This record gives sequence, structure tokens and C-alpha cells, in this order.
Amino acid sequence: MPRIRALAAASLTAVAVLALAACATTPIGPPTPLPPAATVAEISCAGMDPFGGDPQTDAGPVPDDFEPVAAVRCVPFQTVEDDEGIWSVVLRERLEGDLAAVLRAQAEPDEPRSLGACPAIATIAPLVWLTDAAGQGVRLRYPVDGCGQPKVELIGDALARLAVVRTDEEQRTLAQPSAAIDAGCEATWSARPLQLATPEQLGEWEGTSVAPQPAPTSDGITTIPWEPPRTPAPGEVDELRLCAYSTDDSANPTATPAPGATTWVTVEVDGQAWFTGSRTLDAAATRAVLEAAASAQPLPQPCDDLPGSLVVLHPGGGLATITVELDGCRRLIVDALSTYTAPAGLVDLLRG
Repeated sequence: MPRIRALAAASLTAVAVLALAACATTPIGPPTPLPPAATVAEISCAGMDPFGGDPQTDAGPVPDDFEPVAAVRCVPFQTVEDDEGIWSVVLRERLEGDLAAVLRAQAEPDEPRSLGACPAIATIAPLVWLTDAAGQGVRLRYPVDGCGQPKVELIGDALARLAVVRTDEEQRTLAQPSAAIDAGCEATWSARPLQLATPEQLGEWEGTSVAPQPAPTSDGITTIPWEPPRTPAPGEVDELRLCAYSTDDSANPTATPAPGATTWVTVEVDGQAWFTGSRTLDAAATRAVLEAAASAQPLPQPCDDLPGSLVVLHPGGGLATITVELDGCRRLIVDALSTYTAPAGLVDLLRG
């Protein structure tokens, strides 16, 4: 049986704070009356924006002619594990019971706008619907406080009086393929390396005290240098674990709708590569890679082409990984800091 568990990073029963800055001033004035919520023919959690609910349907007071019989709560950020790997899923819960507390809570008026300062935060409220006997739905409204933040606890306490009578899976995306897990590889890898120092700077800093030291900047923020993992020398390790990745769309485990779902979403990240396979390099191939890394030359000119495929080589033991692009700019990235030119012979070796 698949096991469903919540991701530790996200809990829909708690308030999720996206950003906390200083303070923002909120204008004064009475709240603007809201029109009744629109009635939809069918409720779907697939295709929802987990950070903003359903952008296609506005929440509002329950229409006078709408007779709810249950609540439906959308629950993103869940996981299911099976033989194929770990899936990111969106669940749909049906809650039944006495809806009086829920209807009273959603009908509470918004608080008047605050006269003072408000925290500059964004609160994420779980997407909840009310459904009638015909399966139609209206999006549940969250009253807001004087700073315009939804009263998540108010609605949450009312929903807690109901019983979850059914849970369905509406959408799934393969987040970690079992092959990647078994190989000890990441499911994705960035195909756009971050260069924080040039090869010349690294050479000048090696064995000296010239590297940046903790010091306050003009805005008062103190920088703390980070010492990257060390790249192994030729002969220091006998094997490398190779993890292969591709930026081709065919390698992207896109979201799959569950039966009955009509829409779903896929999060796309520019410059992301997806796991395609792995193998272990023997001692001879490992030495060839490390020798190439030790003698790599800087790129002759700047290049930012997105590679179609790349490999990441893991020596283990806390040593630095080595990334080699097999096409595009054909960069070799070592020390997690700088990019070099990958020798043609190395690219050919790693293609095998």
C-alpha cells in the first residue's frame, strides 16, 4: 500500500509566512463589501495554485440559494511512496458534519483597516470549498484582520469540528525516481552553474590569506567566507559515482492527473536538468577525470548556453563534486565555484 505523509516543510494547518520584512503602512477605512462567491459546476483541486488557491474562482459570501452539505479541502505538498519512487501529490478531503460553525466563521465581517503599521507578510490560507448535493461548489471565504491577513485559525477551528470522510488523490508528480534514490543521485540538477570566483582568483587565493575575510560592508552586513569542498587529486579516489541528467522535456516527470481530474499544473524551472541514469567509473576512468579537472583551462570566452545533457561526478568522503556538460558550452565545474573548459577527450569518455 502506498504511504502518504506530509512534507515537513509545509503544513496546511499552520500559517505559512513567505516573507518577513520590516513594516508596511495599511490605509484606514471600512472593508469593501464582497459579492457572493461564484458557483462552479465541479470542484477540482488539480490545477490549483498551492500558494494562492484557485486564481480562476473568487471567494466570497455563500450565495443565498446555495445549500452546502459538505466541505472540500485541497491539500498540496503531500507525498506518496511506491516502487517508482516518491511522488508529490495534491489530495482532496471531503469533510462532513454540522456546517453551522463553518458558515458562521466565513460570514464574519472583515475587520476595519488598521490605523497603525502592519507586518509585511503574506499568509497562505488552505483552499477550501463548500459543496452541495449536486456536487457544485463555492470557494470558502476567509475573513481578514485589520492588516488584510486571512484569519486561518478562525476557519481552521470551524473545520476541525467536521469529520474527514473521504480522501482522494487528484494530482501527482514524480519528485524522486527510485532509480535516483537507489543510486544516491539528486533527482534534479541545475544546468546553469553559479560562478562566484574566476579561476585566476582561486589560483591567487590558494594557500594565502588574500581570500575575502569577515568584514562589514557599506550597509552594515558582515560577510562570512565559505570554504568550498576540496576537489580530489588524481589517484586520491579509485572510483566516481556518475549521475546523468538531461534538460530535454522528455526527461521531465510532469504532473499527472488522477482519474477524474480535468486540469493540473506543472512547475517549470529554467535551467533545470532531470535525472536519466547512473553508473560507477572504474579506477582508470576516475583518474582520467581527476587529471582533466586538475589541468582544466579557463573558458576562452563567456558562454551561457544551456546544455542538453550533463553528468555530475561524486567522489564521496565530503570531497567536491565535478560537473561536466556533454554539449553546449562543454563546461567543467569544479570546487563548486568556477567553470573551465572540458577537454574533448573527457567529454567522449563520459558519454559512454
